[in-house]
Amino acid sequence: MMKKHILIACAAVCCWAVSCFAAKPGVDAPAPSFKVVSGDKQTLTLDELKGRVIVLFYEAKRAIEQNRALKKALNQFYVRQPQDIKNGIARVGVIDCQGVLFKGAWEAGLRDHSVKEGIAVYGDWDGKMAEDYDFNTDESNVIVIDRKGVIRYRACGALKEEDVDSIEKLLKGLVKGV
Repeated sequence: MMKKHILIACAAVCCWAVSCFAAKPGVDAPAPSFKVVSGDKQTLTLDELKGRVIVLFYEAKRAIEQNRALKKALNQFYVRQPQDIKNGIARVGVIDCQGVLFKGAWEAGLRDHSVKEGIAVYGDWDGKMAEDYDFNTDESNVIVIDRKGVIRYRACGALKEEDVDSIEKLLKGLVKGV
């Protein structure tokens, strides 16, 4: 009887572990669909970006500066590229806005941040994107999605200088179809 209880407990733990880890999209997994909204109330979805390589930063307000050097390097990389490469890359910034008070002030902040970053910055207002992608909302999250919607790079936290070279090489290869 004791063996039966242990076996049932082990099976329950295994089922729980599989369900917890199966839903977390990693490298080579399809990117979950998402819908985010800018400070100007413009929506953006994954489907709208398919066909382009997506470089996506997902951050909480307190983590925006964590990968400042990476953002600057990637912006410089983007500027140096010929137009055909630029056309194949979508740069997306998303801020974790779930549960905020004074939504109007946050929308204004997103508009200001968009100007500062030189790209449209969107808000994840309901936290669904953070949940579906299993983003760490205390850190800067960086993800690269290929033209078909498959995750090709994923990192969380402060990235190292050598990561910039890896991401640039990956972007070039994905855009050129190498």
